[in-house]
Amino acid sequence: MTTPITHNGYIAMDAMRPGEDLLAEVRDLNTAGVRIPWAWTLTETVLDPYSRDQAALTFGINNDRGALTWEQGEHAFVPTTGSNTEWLTYHFAGMEETGIPPHGEVPIDTVYTALGEFLRTRVRPTCVEWQEAAPEFE
Repeated sequence: MTTPITHNGYIAMDAMRPGEDLLAEVRDLNTAGVRIPWAWTLTETVLDPYSRDQAALTFGINNDRGALTWEQGEHAFVPTTGSNTEWLTYHFAGMEETGIPPHGEVPIDTVYTALGEFLRTRVRPTCVEWQEAAPEFE
């Protein structure tokens, strides 16, 4: 039996197994109901912490809500329609805490749509209007 891809906090599209359906696994996990907010960081290739250009979509699920953050280099962006006014805590693969900036939390369908678009196009989702995220420490 293989470990579900959702058990990894960091996921590279190029490292996904053939036939693996990340969007379906995330939907199934959320539909079953989560007790804490889950999150993942998705990149096209294996995450390079030293890259100034690598793009990453951090997305999360929390029942009827979810989270989205787009990072490229030293810049982070959140949806203009995000509802949270304070930093939130989500958990990578349900374990390690990670911060979600203000305006990063959106309806779950927005997360599913953005994730599906990024998986297809491998570029920043256009189904979301983005704005610069608040810095982590103000």
